[in-house]
Amino acid sequence: MPRGAGLDLGHTGVRFAAAEVARGNARLIRYVSESVEPGEAPAEAASASFAALARKFGKVRVGLGGADLMLRYLPVPQVEDWRLVRLMEFEAREIASRSGSELASSYNLLPVPKELDEDDTMLLGLVREDLLEAQAAKLEPIVVESFSPNAIALYNAWLTLGDHAPRTTLLAHFGAGTLDLALVRGRDLYFARSLTTPLEKRDAALAAKLGTDVPRARALIHKHLDLRVVLGERLNPDAERVTRPVLSFYEALPTLLSGAVTLCKAQARLRELVLERVLLTGGGSRANGLAQVLGERLRVPVELWNPAAELDASDLPAEDAARLQEDGPAATLAVGLALSAANPELYALEILTAGARRKRDFSERGIWSVLAGVAAVLFLGLAFWQHGRLADASQTASKRAFAQVNTVKNANARTTELLARIAAEEQLSRELATRAALGESARRFLDFIEGELPEKLWVETWSLRLESGKDWGRPANEDLPVVTAAGRSEDEPRVAGLQFSEFSGKLRALAQGADVVKEMITPQSKEVQWSLKAMLLAPPEGEAGAEEEPQ
Repeated sequence: MPRGAGLDLGHTGVRFAAAEVARGNARLIRYVSESVEPGEAPAEAASASFAALARKFGKVRVGLGGADLMLRYLPVPQVEDWRLVRLMEFEAREIASRSGSELASSYNLLPVPKELDEDDTMLLGLVREDLLEAQAAKLEPIVVESFSPNAIALYNAWLTLGDHAPRTTLLAHFGAGTLDLALVRGRDLYFARSLTTPLEKRDAALAAKLGTDVPRARALIHKHLDLRVVLGERLNPDAERVTRPVLSFYEALPTLLSGAVTLCKAQARLRELVLERVLLTGGGSRANGLAQVLGERLRVPVELWNPAAELDASDLPAEDAARLQEDGPAATLAVGLALSAANPELYALEILTAGARRKRDFSERGIWSVLAGVAAVLFLGLAFWQHGRLADASQTASKRAFAQVNTVKNANARTTELLARIAAEEQLSRELATRAALGESARRFLDFIEGELPEKLWVETWSLRLESGKDWGRPANEDLPVVTAAGRSEDEPRVAGLQFSEFSGKLRALAQGADVVKEMITPQSKEVQWSLKAMLLAPPEGEAGAEEEPQ
């Protein structure tokens, strides 16, 4: 029966969960949580508290969040898997070269609808290699299977335990200084993001205000905080004394949540996306009045979501069950990480250190090479024993032929791999060159409009696409970047015609040829409509296809 373990490293508490999945049903079999003392690293607290328990489950999946994690969304064409791998490796190398640090990465396609184009959307997760290695070292003797973004664990908890309503829903996990978000609709993931929030400094600020220590201030917040004062509710003196000094730390939360929807529209290219509800989870979600304040600010229903309550916990020891009941929504990430490790059918974004990735590659692919080598050695030994009486000359010839065959096979494999790599690099180079040509044409046209467009001529639409060269007196198999623009003028036709003629003439000078600009002007009852097409720059030879980027 598949099972897995997950570890949530929170700032104020660490949580360990283990789950089993059988026939589509998930069961929680262990759940433990411990507080993190002031000044103690969460990974060290987890190592001291969970090492013996984690050893029973083998490897553990560990959550990542906050500023250490980078999640990027990249449009990618619908191509073969090996080409996607090449593109993502190239993108990861480019980011690493700009950051100046070695980066560990993982990527997976997002199941989002296509509104603006036919490209897929790739989610790329990156973390500094040295941070992962340091975290893994602090967790020893706990063995780390992989690191996974907390936002992905939140999504997998939703896949397993959510209601999958066909509404655009923002899952928001509030931790002590971190905010993990997953924007979903039904079973589809649209957007995932991990942020840091001002709440990280909340407890220390109240402690300084009241002249007490941080643990005491945190206990007062849990007992007396009431954010409904923002909505005009009157508070008792204790709630007033605790709530007023920390209100400023909650002011940015509505903006962070609405900003996630705005980013999703831009990065996932979903312009028509509308938020329909918000589900709050995590330890910070239980702040009194938080759901009401966010609902008032965001103008959508906001509810508390406790996925652990939907999970079969009948096999939990009594002490674990009591702790799970006490933690409530705070257990969400640990449960999501355990489910991710136990169920390979869930969405995966596993980030490994270089050493861990080499070990996994060996266990998945290299072990077969070792077994094949062992089998070959056994076969040769048996053959030697059976044919030991053959002449030395025959044995020498046989060994020589065997070595030559292996040499030829190895050379052929290396040649095939090299040819495939060259083809992939050439294709990528042509794609990048075409994009550069399109970008250069767009830049020259925008610079020309900014400097030369008369004040009475209005540009309403423009686009850039690749067109066949036969329409421009060039070979038919040559694709050229062509700018198409249309607009209007409210001047009387004669003046408008003069202005447009001067404008198009300057564009011809920019394009260096009379036959590379085609214009048309049409007088209307109250205005003059005009349009033109211009070829400003040719892309690299041999690049085919058409790409349109409306602006």
